[in-house]
Amino acid sequence: NDSRPTFLAFSRQALPNLPNSSIENTLKGAYAVIECEDPEIILIGTGSEVSVCLDAAKELESAGTKVRVVSMPSTEIFRGQPASYKDALLPKSAKKMSVE
Repeated sequence: NDSRPTFLAFSRQALPNLPNSSIENTLKGAYAVIECEDPEIILIGTGSEVSVCLDAAKELESAGTKVRVVSMPSTEIFRGQPASYKDALLPKSAKKMSVE
């Protein structure tokens, strides 16, 4: 593969399988793991931190906050997506927090 980043991701941690995780979604560089219409905040994880984002989302949701969790395994591939996809996934109206 000469045109895109390639990596193997390993972790010593016991990590859960992510909802919505698929090859098709990963090929977009970023995708919603937990979807939420009109989120107030979007938590973005770039690796094993996605599971931390999922735990934080549960806490925030229990407090009444609308949360979307995004897995972003490749910022480079995500930047190459159409603006419509990027804007839909990370709307300007929502606060964002990256967990790395």
